[in-house]
Amino acid sequence: MLFGLPAVGRRWPGGLRSALAFGVPAIAAWMLGFHTEALLVVSGSFAVIYGEGRPYRSRWWVVLTAGGALVASVWLGATAGQMSLDLGSTGVARMIPVTLLSLLALVSVYVIAALRLGPPGAFFFVLVCAVSSYIPGAGISAAHGAVCAAIGVASALVVSMSGVLWDPRGPEREAVGAAVGAIEKYTSSPTASAADRHAAAARLHAAWAAVYDAGAARLSSRPVLVQKLFDAHRAFAATTTARADPDRAVDSVSDQLPLARPSVGYRLRRSLHRDSHAMSTAVRVFCAAAAAGGISVALDLSRPDWAILGAVLVLQQGPDRVHGTYRGLQRLGGTLAGVALFSAIFLSPLTGLAVIVVLMVLQFAIEVSVARNYGLAVTFITPLALLMGTLTHPGSVLEDIVVDRIVETTVGVAFAFAALWLLLPGAFRRTLLWSDGRVLTLGAHLLTVLRTEDVAAPTALAVRRDVQFELVGSALAGAEAAHNDRGWTHRVWSQHVEVDRLGYELLAHCWTMTDVGRMDDIERWQRRLDAVVTEFDASTLG
Repeated sequence: MLFGLPAVGRRWPGGLRSALAFGVPAIAAWMLGFHTEALLVVSGSFAVIYGEGRPYRSRWWVVLTAGGALVASVWLGATAGQMSLDLGSTGVARMIPVTLLSLLALVSVYVIAALRLGPPGAFFFVLVCAVSSYIPGAGISAAHGAVCAAIGVASALVVSMSGVLWDPRGPEREAVGAAVGAIEKYTSSPTASAADRHAAAARLHAAWAAVYDAGAARLSSRPVLVQKLFDAHRAFAATTTARADPDRAVDSVSDQLPLARPSVGYRLRRSLHRDSHAMSTAVRVFCAAAAAGGISVALDLSRPDWAILGAVLVLQQGPDRVHGTYRGLQRLGGTLAGVALFSAIFLSPLTGLAVIVVLMVLQFAIEVSVARNYGLAVTFITPLALLMGTLTHPGSVLEDIVVDRIVETTVGVAFAFAALWLLLPGAFRRTLLWSDGRVLTLGAHLLTVLRTEDVAAPTALAVRRDVQFELVGSALAGAEAAHNDRGWTHRVWSQHVEVDRLGYELLAHCWTMTDVGRMDDIERWQRRLDAVVTEFDASTLG
């Protein structure tokens, strides 16, 4: 169970790109005599992972953005490491990298959670920052490390974009195919559940984001792929409307494409609330990382950054208590397997180019497994990080490395468990209520707009898009609450379902209006919304 692999589609092409993004410049650097720089390139090559699955029209920007953050992480880590060296081996000096890593984890986890970017998350930014905090000890400056990382980013960009030469529409085609499949499952089943509807809506939301990122939805003529997604969206809306009101005939649907996902600014601002999932996740990560690192320093353990990485990897995606506990066990199991793999590599006669090839294999394995099983991914991340660590600690004893890695990872996971179960214990309840409240607030705003605007007017489309975004967040919050406290969730579930149903049916109703039509039954929808709001407010106050 710790190392199972759920199917998430083909991963080996991404794994190959990840291996080549590091291997090509690393081998070239080694052949030219830059042996130290060859290993440092891996810090920037992680950027290729962040571009996987994205349309090529936007992928280059995502890889460059992630790459810029990785380069900055390297520079910051090395700068903090140099400051620590300058102050000597004191507790205060060792807390400088700990503080930096905790703050970096706070910011990066918040941004990725608020934007709903998913795996691989913030972990690699914290990882390269942690490793780089030790390179000054090997006589490598922050600028030198950042330049090596930038070379890795450049390689990642070229390799990541290579697929555009033979399949330029592949990523968006896969996204549309996944959405169409999920919608067909929902529309063809007479007993489809709310979970089926949410899965279809989430896939639909992701597919529209993909076709907009690809530029296909902005063309003057409508491409076949966009029309295919549009037809599926209309079928989803018609089915949702028909199941809500079987007596209402759906004669026509809007021919107006929906808007792209909300802007980056909107997503970041909306999550700046104490009850948002992104905020509670970031707070937990920061507290667990700072505590794990601080305790490691206080106990004079050799690598407090490993404790921080242990906490971050468990908490970064904001799991509920059940999945978070399972992920912590995966982290421990993966670390044990990883140090065993590292030991085999460390004791082998491999040197030079052979080590680079081993790192390429590890890069491949990380990309293939990171979105499927954290335990398996950690099995490969651990030896990769340890091999990078040998650059700054060339005389390290294997037994010390293994023991320190296991002890400090255990410290990190322990603090992650403490944060998960004891810190902000009621956050999941507040997040669900906050998410449902946002659906109702934006639903009320949509009805206000529709009193004076057509359903396809720009303002109405923008609010409809935001309602859809909040509905996805509400469903995620509901799932988290169900795993954390079934008793409480059971008491509020009927209210949550009503909010969910109202939101989806209102959006579906808008889709079944003609392009130039006005809603002629706004008062009916207003009464229904008022009734749900009244029940919601009573439950919240109670």
